[in-house]
Amino acid sequence: MAITAICPACDETVILNAQPKLDQKVRCPHCRTDLIVVEVEPVELDWDDLEDDWDDDEDLDDEEDEDEDW
Repeated sequence: MAITAICPACDETVILNAQPKLDQKVRCPHCRTDLIVVEVEPVELDWDDLEDDWDDDEDLDDEEDEDEDW
């Protein structure tokens, strides 16, 4: 039996072939957004790695600071 959830990015239905597990990574076939399972009963998806995006921005700031020292 297929399980469905709604993509938070495009509001389209994502079909999951098996019972998803918490923190399972999923890609929306419609908008190609990387998602993660945040609830399993009912299945709910959310954006994946939101915190990592902030960390990447901080790394860029550090690199810019190093350049200014020269």
